[in-house]
Amino acid sequence: MTIFISLFAGLGLFFIGVRLISSNLRQVIGRRLRQLIARAVTGPGSLALFGLLAGAVMQSVNAVIHVLVALVTAGAMDRKRAFPIIRWTNLGTSMLALVAAIDLHALALCLVGLTGIAYYRQIDQSTRWRHAVGALLGLGLLFLGTDFIKSGAALLRTEPWLRLHISELGVWLLPSFAIGAAVAWAAQSSTTVVVITMSLAAGGLIGWNGGAMLVMGAGLGSAASAWSLAGRLQGSARQLVLFQVLLRLQGLLLTLAFYAGNRWLLDDPFGRLLDQFQMGLPARLAAFYMVVQLLSDLASRALEAPSLRWLEAWAAPSLQENLSKPHFVHDEALDEAETALLLADKEQQRLLACLPAYLDALRQDAPAALTSADQRQAAESQVLQLCEQFLVELADRQRSRDVLERSMVLRDRNRLLASLQESLVELHQAAQVAGGGDDERDVDEAGRATVAQLLDQLVQSLHLMLEALAETAARAQPDAEDLELLRSLTHDRSELMDGIRRRLQGSDLEAGLRQAVFSATTVFERCVWLARRYVLLLDSPLTAMATEPSTKT
Repeated sequence: MTIFISLFAGLGLFFIGVRLISSNLRQVIGRRLRQLIARAVTGPGSLALFGLLAGAVMQSVNAVIHVLVALVTAGAMDRKRAFPIIRWTNLGTSMLALVAAIDLHALALCLVGLTGIAYYRQIDQSTRWRHAVGALLGLGLLFLGTDFIKSGAALLRTEPWLRLHISELGVWLLPSFAIGAAVAWAAQSSTTVVVITMSLAAGGLIGWNGGAMLVMGAGLGSAASAWSLAGRLQGSARQLVLFQVLLRLQGLLLTLAFYAGNRWLLDDPFGRLLDQFQMGLPARLAAFYMVVQLLSDLASRALEAPSLRWLEAWAAPSLQENLSKPHFVHDEALDEAETALLLADKEQQRLLACLPAYLDALRQDAPAALTSADQRQAAESQVLQLCEQFLVELADRQRSRDVLERSMVLRDRNRLLASLQESLVELHQAAQVAGGGDDERDVDEAGRATVAQLLDQLVQSLHLMLEALAETAARAQPDAEDLELLRSLTHDRSELMDGIRRRLQGSDLEAGLRQAVFSATTVFERCVWLARRYVLLLDSPLTAMATEPSTKT
């Protein structure tokens, strides 16, 4: 019974270690580190180095894919650069299997001891070192769990009944394959299966054929775990996950062909090669796992063109994904203040020009809306958040008064754009309520027609106002006449809206329609006020300063 408890505890420590390493290192990957990654990872050599290191350290391809998804969806990295990183990450995860082939008992105890000292000194309470200490603890527990599994397996090999049953795994290969796939899927890691298999082999509980099948089955389980992530993603993010699925499946087919040819056709040349290095069975399984990863990489490279075409057809970037990506701002521009300010201004002009599209679904003479107002707002709000972060970091880097003042103006515009987007969505919702939708109750058709006419007038007026605002903002130096026209279009409408609400309050309209009109007029009034504030920012002296080269640094 003690033997089984030792094995069970070893598995528990191993799984805890894998989770601690992955979760803590994922927390370390913040925005600044993602920026550094996006800048550093450009050429083939840097792509390979980053993939190998990320796989070796995080020991989870899925965790690395999460980081790549964040970079790609934010527009910081092209998805075509992310695909090679996934290949190299798979190779990097095999480093743990090679390390596990040596005696880790002393190293595991040292890591746990160091972590204990860190906790005693309350280093884990530090914001800077907290996740590093957690990752160190995870590594120590992972190695300690591996040592527990090896010790328990060594004791189990003295049990005749267990040796008899496990030895059958070397004969019945399909159960071994299925077990490897199931464990890899449950643990979300193929490396986990490989290290456990090596520990069992070190204890004499499993042979070469059974161990090789467990390792190959882990490839299928890894593909299944990646597939489970794809259901929650769309567009480019989904392509990254499906690329991992294809890589694993292509590698599995090539590995099965390699194993069959080596065992039944060529009289085991792979085994004779390993004999030259005098490797034990655990080291042989680690080498085989490395071969599996290399074959997966080879198959993926050979089938890259058709694979990418299939991914593009199966998970094409959605309209919402394209809307959520910035067109102008990028981190490289932060080094040059003038360029950064100009690009932020261009990005805001683009988003301002998109505001009239929020009203397309409410206008009778407008073309069909490409997407709903709330979906557009959800996507474009991400661009505004990136602009805000961009401007904050610019102000941190560039301390000149001119840059700080102009960045503050742009941040004020950013907040106004966000408020305008939210208000237009609210107006859309109020108009839908007034339209009645699928409500089957008896309604006042005459009253509904009156409300529809009123809402159409509000929408047309707001649409004209937003178009004029976007057209004027796009000019380098707005004319005084254009600004005066905008000020007249955005004059205070509170008295007019109050008059409409008072007339409706004494009418025979049903309560639902009256409330919808009250909401719509209130939102319209807010939109006009926000637009007027934007006009005042356009009329600011800082706008003229933005069109001239700055002499300050």
